[in-house]
Amino acid sequence: MTKRVVLIVLSVVLMTLGAQAAISGGALMALFGPSDTASSGVQEVSTPTSALVSPVGVIQDSSGVQTVLGSIRLGITATPVGPGGQIFIGIGPAAEVDRYLSGVAHDEATDVTLTPSLHLTLVRHGGTTSPAPPGSQSFWVAEASGTNPAISWKVTDGSYRLVVMNADGAAPVRFDAHLTLTVPHLFAIGVGLLVGGAVVLAGGVVLLVAVLRRRPRPVGAGPG
Repeated sequence: MTKRVVLIVLSVVLMTLGAQAAISGGALMALFGPSDTASSGVQEVSTPTSALVSPVGVIQDSSGVQTVLGSIRLGITATPVGPGGQIFIGIGPAAEVDRYLSGVAHDEATDVTLTPSLHLTLVRHGGTTSPAPPGSQSFWVAEASGTNPAISWKVTDGSYRLVVMNADGAAPVRFDAHLTLTVPHLFAIGVGLLVGGAVVLAGGVVLLVAVLRRRPRPVGAGPG
């Protein structure tokens, strides 16, 4: 009887682990697709202030992960809404960005969701100072400006903020945004998890069926 219980518990554990692995693999495949890229789609974003700023992104130990998987890249494209506008996109060290925007009214995205569509939760930071044009600053680790600026930044250890402004620093800011996150080999990893999880799940089901079909030996029964 004890052996039967152990086998039932083992089969349930196998089915649970297999199902979780398969679901995780399927989610990765759906989210990143064969291109290994998660995309927000195009979404209009606006702020009546001078800048839209991301929360601080603290990145650690990225080199080890990228040695195994390859370059992880964050892509951003911003197209101004309305004729004649020019947009600036920049990624900079958080401390330098905060110093630059000190006293400048701006919106901070405290929560960012990429899928199924881009959604930002914004918090307003007040101020009365007019900022210098962002392109005049030297601290950016990645930047682009124009009528359809785009950057593709290799994720690097450190604390960073993403900033979107008008190229002249004026308010308000209104643009169509498209964000992407590329993680090499993630689709293949998802396939592996899905297939491996399905195999483990099937093994657990087979084991459970075999145990339940086997009649327990009556207590005190002799061999044979």
